[in-house]
Amino acid sequence: MAKETMQAVSQAEEKAQLTVRQAKEEADRLRLAAVMQGKQLIAEALDDARQQERALLEAAAARGEAAREAVLEKTRQEQKQLQAQAEARQVQVAREAERIILGRPRRR
Repeated sequence: MAKETMQAVSQAEEKAQLTVRQAKEEADRLRLAAVMQGKQLIAEALDDARQQERALLEAAAARGEAAREAVLEKTRQEQKQLQAQAEARQVQVAREAERIILGRPRRR
C-alpha cells in the first residue's frame, strides 16, 4: 500500500507540475497577446490621430484661405472707393491748384 501511495503522490506531483507549466505557458501566451493587442491599439490610435491632424490642417487652411480672400476683396473694394473719391475730387483739386498758382482768392 505504501508503494501505491507513493506512486499516487508522485503522479499527483507530476500532474501538479504539468498544471503549473501549462498555467505559465498560458500566462505567457496571454501576456504576448496583450502586448500585441496593445501595439495594435496604439497603431490604430496613431492612425486616427494623423487623420484628425490632416482634417484639422485642411480645415484651418480652408479657413485661412477664405479669410485671405475676404481681406483681398475688402482691399479691392476700398481701393475702388478711394479711386472713385480721388476721381471725384480731381476737378476740385485742379481748381485749387490753379487758384494757388494764379494767386486768386477763394470764393465764398
